[in-house]
Formats: sequence, C-alpha cells, structure tokens
Amino acid sequence: MQKERIRIVNNFSPNVKGEYVLYWMQAYRRLEYNHSLDFAISLAEQYKKPLVVYEGLRMDYPWNSTRIHRFILEGMENNFFEAEEKGFTYWSFVETSKNPARGVLKSICEKAVAVVTDDFPCFIIPEQTTKLANKILVPLYSIDGNGVIPLKLYGEFASAARILRPRIHKLFPESFRHISNKNPSIKNLPSWKKTPPLPTWNPRTKSINEILNEISFQNQVSVVPTKGGRKQALILLEEFLSKKILHYEEGRSNPHSPQVSPVSGLSAYIHFGYISIDEIVSSVLNLNSKENWSIENLNLSQIGKKEFFHNNPSIYGFLDELLTWRDIGYLMFFLEPSFRKDLSILPDWLKKNNLKHKEDKREHLYTKLQLENFVTHDKLWNLAQKELVFTGKMHNYMRMLWGKKVIEWTSSLEEAFEILEDFNNKYALDGRNPNSYTGILWCFGLFDRPWFPERNIFGNIRYMSTDAALRKFQMQEYIDYVEGLSHETLF
Repeated sequence: MQKERIRIVNNFSPNVKGEYVLYWMQAYRRLEYNHSLDFAISLAEQYKKPLVVYEGLRMDYPWNSTRIHRFILEGMENNFFEAEEKGFTYWSFVETSKNPARGVLKSICEKAVAVVTDDFPCFIIPEQTTKLANKILVPLYSIDGNGVIPLKLYGEFASAARILRPRIHKLFPESFRHISNKNPSIKNLPSWKKTPPLPTWNPRTKSINEILNEISFQNQVSVVPTKGGRKQALILLEEFLSKKILHYEEGRSNPHSPQVSPVSGLSAYIHFGYISIDEIVSSVLNLNSKENWSIENLNLSQIGKKEFFHNNPSIYGFLDELLTWRDIGYLMFFLEPSFRKDLSILPDWLKKNNLKHKEDKREHLYTKLQLENFVTHDKLWNLAQKELVFTGKMHNYMRMLWGKKVIEWTSSLEEAFEILEDFNNKYALDGRNPNSYTGILWCFGLFDRPWFPERNIFGNIRYMSTDAALRKFQMQEYIDYVEGLSHETLF
C-alpha cells in the first residue's frame, strides 16, 4: 500500500493489551478490493490479534429515508453472509428507536488495539471520524481508498479536467501496482471466539422490513426496485462489460432507459462502497485480454490525452469519466473535507458573472413544490424529475439539463442550488457524494470555461436547452420509459 493513503487522525499509541484490531467500515462497504481492510489486516498480523469488522447504520443522518436505508441494509445483508463464508468476524449494528446507537462504537473501540476506518471526504463521515478520534484513547487510522491514485498525490486543486488528466496519467502506473487486494485473507490471524459486546443484526432472524418498520424517517421517499449490495454491483459490472461498454462512446449521451443506455449503472454502488474503482478499472482494462493487462500496455506518448489508457474510444472514454471526472470532485473535498460545497467555492470569474446577472428577469418562475412534483411547462424536464423521484437515478445528460433549467426558473442562483442539492440528496441513490456536488456545481460553471455569447441569467455560463436536446437526440424511447413509470408499476 502507498503510504500516502494512510492518515493518523489522533496521536495515541496502540493498546497492545487490546483484544482486537477494529475496522470501522463507513464508506467502503465491501470485503474485497478494500485498502482499509488490507491495512487493518496488516495491523492485526503485526499485533497478532483478531480482526473485527464493524459496520453500523444510524437512523438520523441528513436526508434519511426508507429508500436510502433499504439500499444500505441490502448491502449489509450481503456483507453478513460473505463474512460468514470467508471467516471474517463481522459485527453489524443497526440503530432503531428500540436499539439506540449512542455509545456503542466508543465502547467497542475501548477494547481495540487500534481502529482503522475509511477516509471519505464528504457528507457526515469527516465529522464522525473526527468525533470518534477525540473520544478514544487508541490510534485511529483513516485510509484513502477512494480511487486508484491516493488523493494526496494530486497536489493542489484542479480547476478543470484538462489540468487533472496529466497528473492522473503520470501517477497511474505506480499506483496501479498497489491496488487493493482482490481476496484479502485472515488465515494468519487468531479468530475471535467471544460473543459480540453489542446487539448485532442477524438477517436470518430479523428482516429488513422489520427494521424499517421500527424507524420514523425524516423524508417520506418510497423504496425503488434497484437492489443494493455487492452482489448486484457485480452483476451490473458484468452486464456492462459483456453487452454495453463497446457502445459507450456513441451512445452514452443519448437519453434512454437504463436497459437500453450503454452506461454502467454503477454510480450508487460506487458511492456506498459496494464496488471498488480498483476493481472496475482492472476489469475494464482486462476486457477481452488473452493475458492479464499490464502497465506496459499504457500509451505513454499520450499523457494528457484520453487515448493514454486504450485505443478504443469507448474504453478510454469510460475510464476518463471514471478517473478524471470522478477524482476532480473527490480532490476538491479531500483538500478540505466537509459536509458539502456550495456556490461560495466558485472561482472569481463566475462570482463576477453571477453578480452582473443577479437581477436578470426570469420568463418562468416555479416554487420548490412545483418543481418537486414535476409540474412545469417543459415536458422533458418534468420527465427527468419524475425519473429521479420514482427510480432514484437520472440519465447523466438529463441531469445536466435538469440542473440548468432550475437555474433558469428560480429567483436566484442560491435558491437554485438549495433546490438541486435537496432533490439530488433526497431522491438519488448516488447523492450525498463529492460527485453530487461536482455535477450540481458544474451547472453553475465550476470546472467549465466561459461560454459566448453572453446570455440572460447565465451570462457566460454554459447554456442548455430542451429544444436542442430534442433536436440532437432520439428521445422517444426515453420518453416512453419515463411516462410508463408509476409507484404501482415499479414492483
């Protein structure tokens, strides 16, 4: 493992009298291809102690809902049975009104030699990690397993993909030599033979529905048929590689139903850590290879260009999205971890642009309630919002158009941002993520360049129109798909 992945959050020495090394699984919710798990195993081997994997689920996180909770619980159920099969000691704790979480994690940390967790730089995780570090008397190691390249190695903030891309290409060969372990082994560790000191969740004795019935959620958002967990992530990856990836370049931008669109559908599974970027990149590079792909296959003469990874435009296009456009958002958060990012981080040219057009007249103004219930004059926008509300996802091109129109139809950029953030984090399974903010803030000009001619409301921010989308793409299949959605027909 590259040392740049390891961050010691506090300054305590390991408690050599502790009973186990604890891996607190927060963001990388999987037992394969997991740098945090690899490091926890190495610590357990060093101290000759058992390894305990702890995965907890609070009920009071922002934007909580049955939709998000079920998706997480399905992943925990997968982990329970996989841990059992592989011999890992796995403690899963699910908070309910009858089973409060207060003090549970601190109590199990007190018996640990050391604690290892995931260095995810967004949403509630940075604050949770810092709070725990201040409560316990053993070292807390936070491991950056967010991507192939440790984010620390990128250096300063990148304001555009063209700036980050050469850095990725230069760092990729060495980092790829240190990707996470496909099959981590605990065969050299002593086993844990005691009863867990907390009320763990056993899916055999308590169903997901029983748990959900014990929780009153802040948001009344219905569940969706998209199933959570690692097993489903691997099914989607296999389907993408065998049927879709070679059509990615020509078809990814055209809105279609998920069944037809040549995209991976893995965004929510990456967000919840059910599948690793290491794993996806390895699988893509080994596609149709008679022998395992090696670093020598890289086109080093194409550093800074998409063709660096592969000469097939669909493959290098997908990898550029997965690495460049994903990591640019993660780096933005990693340099200053926080719950969210808002319009205050926009560069000076955008702040001046926005101030200049602050009082521009809007032809249409809608309330948040009207937008949420997809009742605007724009049929295509209504369909995009309906897709989000009913399915928890949205085609990526439609998400860009969706965001641009909310800017156009609300009284201020601040109001538009608040609405987009709330809708995305409330309904989207892949919300509450660095790339949620990358996508939303891109609509306001972040990571983009000035566009001309200057327009009403947008000024020099890129403009998108429904009419242009309808001219550019064959949209009828997408329209038919979304029009056919209803809460009754989803199941």
